[in-house]
Amino acid sequence: MDARTRQCCALTDCPWCSRGDLLCHYCAGSGLWRPEMPVQDGDGMISWKRVEEECRMCTGTGKEHLHVAAG
Repeated sequence: MDARTRQCCALTDCPWCSRGDLLCHYCAGSGLWRPEMPVQDGDGMISWKRVEEECRMCTGTGKEHLHVAAG
């Protein structure tokens, strides 16, 4: 994990944040994801713009939080 990731999510005593062995499969451990956002110009034409946001699935920790096989 790099300096942009958080140490833990907002949950107190989160069992997923205490692990370091599984990277988030949505952001590959970066804590960021790059979705596309629709943008409309003055003529009404819609295009798509790539934006960078904190990963919503791991809340920016880069650690897997919903892995089905883990327990």
